[in-house]
Amino acid sequence: MTLFICKGHFNSIEPCPDYGSPITDGVVIMKQNWWVPGFWLLLVVASLACVVPGTDPPAPAATPTPLGDTLSFKIPAYTYSLAPGETIPGTQLRYVERSGDAYKVTIDGLEAIKRIGDSFLWDGLIAAGVYANYNLRLTTAVFGSLPAAGSVEITLFFPQPVALEALPNLDNALSFRNTVVNYQVPVGYPIPGTSLIYAAFVEQGEGNQTTRLAQLTGLAGYPYLAVGDSLLWRGKLLDNVIVENSLRVISINEDGLRLVGGANLWIMQP
Repeated sequence: MTLFICKGHFNSIEPCPDYGSPITDGVVIMKQNWWVPGFWLLLVVASLACVVPGTDPPAPAATPTPLGDTLSFKIPAYTYSLAPGETIPGTQLRYVERSGDAYKVTIDGLEAIKRIGDSFLWDGLIAAGVYANYNLRLTTAVFGSLPAAGSVEITLFFPQPVALEALPNLDNALSFRNTVVNYQVPVGYPIPGTSLIYAAFVEQGEGNQTTRLAQLTGLAGYPYLAVGDSLLWRGKLLDNVIVENSLRVISINEDGLRLVGGANLWIMQP
């Protein structure tokens, strides 16, 4: 087939309206190549394959809580009240003195003048294998002290969970209470911050009396948890880091085990 541009249509690419009439004033601009019919045939076949029943791609699996060389704990509501000359434990955030509505502080040894509502930020190593990020603000002073409040995130490098039957003496350890825990654990994966593994999804009973259970390995005794059950695990994450997890099962299915709750963290310093 030959495509023409009619006389008077040189500023457009519209074909001549009368395909059946001889065209003596037209100009040939393109000839159809031999591969075009084959190309369109391939497109049609490909589009048909997209709608063939049973060829739809499977739905993506639930995204697991990342596992790897680090484990993080978030404390959304951390507070500490500083007396003059005191430092927030484990950090380089120090309150020096008050002068009117201004507060002299030091951050990493550098002096700064702050007022209520100002930021009080620091990040760095607080112990071997433990990094902390303090995102705080100064709040209203009470009886000479200077409260700081905000969020803290603790990151452990290369954790190796080991269960403990009882907690050691932690009187001199840095403590972080009520960290927020929210885990999605696929079958066959460990529960972060513990030595337990979500081994299998089990359905117990028949018909309307079926109960979904999560089978765990690493538990002493009965290995099953149902939705709504609690899970307490305490142990070492590093030689100098102790954790006590208090979790509750929110959901159980083939995609994963959902656990939410909190954890208490203790970090021992030299």
